[in-house]
Amino acid sequence: MKNNLSIINTLLLIGLISYVLFQNFGSTEIQEEIKVQRLSIVGPDGHLYISISNPEKQALATIDGEPISSETNRDLPGIIFFNRIGDELGGIFHDGTENESFAGITFDKQKDDQILAIMKDEYKDGDEWKQWYGLFLRERSDSITQTQMFRDFHEETAGYTEKEREEAYQAMRKLQDEKINVYRMFLGMEENEDVGLFLYDNEGKERIKIYIDEDDHAHFMILDKTGNAIEHLYN
Repeated sequence: MKNNLSIINTLLLIGLISYVLFQNFGSTEIQEEIKVQRLSIVGPDGHLYISISNPEKQALATIDGEPISSETNRDLPGIIFFNRIGDELGGIFHDGTENESFAGITFDKQKDDQILAIMKDEYKDGDEWKQWYGLFLRERSDSITQTQMFRDFHEETAGYTEKEREEAYQAMRKLQDEKINVYRMFLGMEENEDVGLFLYDNEGKERIKIYIDEDDHAHFMILDKTGNAIEHLYN
């Protein structure tokens, strides 16, 4: 009798599991809403290709599958893309507060940081709202990557005080902006409401400006390395 009951219970359990599985198998039902803190698109081996996340769960910036540094935590919601060897490729981000709203799409250089970006930023300056938006191009040195610079910085400043570390960080950023990852082009609207094309030399210094100002005057300017205009056509 006990054996018969065991067999019956087993058959009922198998039947129940089969019913649940077949009820959902091949279903084309559209779910109205899925709530998650992070959605990770992975390969069959678990390799991460896309991360869609809130600020708290966002994926770290990686090279060869390893975080760039111990301080690569992000606090922005968005979508981050990775290739099949574990390098971050860029992504889409957005966020804002009562005093600021910003968003962007970035594309990274191989084994390095962004070289192409479409961005916008609106922020409150006193009682006035200011904004800029457009397409950026950067040129990054092949002599050293952004990743290696940050790794060297963390090693060299391990025993620094907070003040010494901040001074070293500002010096590193100045070197980056002037030699390592300089702006070469901006196409869009600047904070002063000039709309146009702005070109920079390999030290990040503005050299050519073609733009319309806020009063609808057209400008074509050529500047020397010190920022002085050597040609300025104006209408």
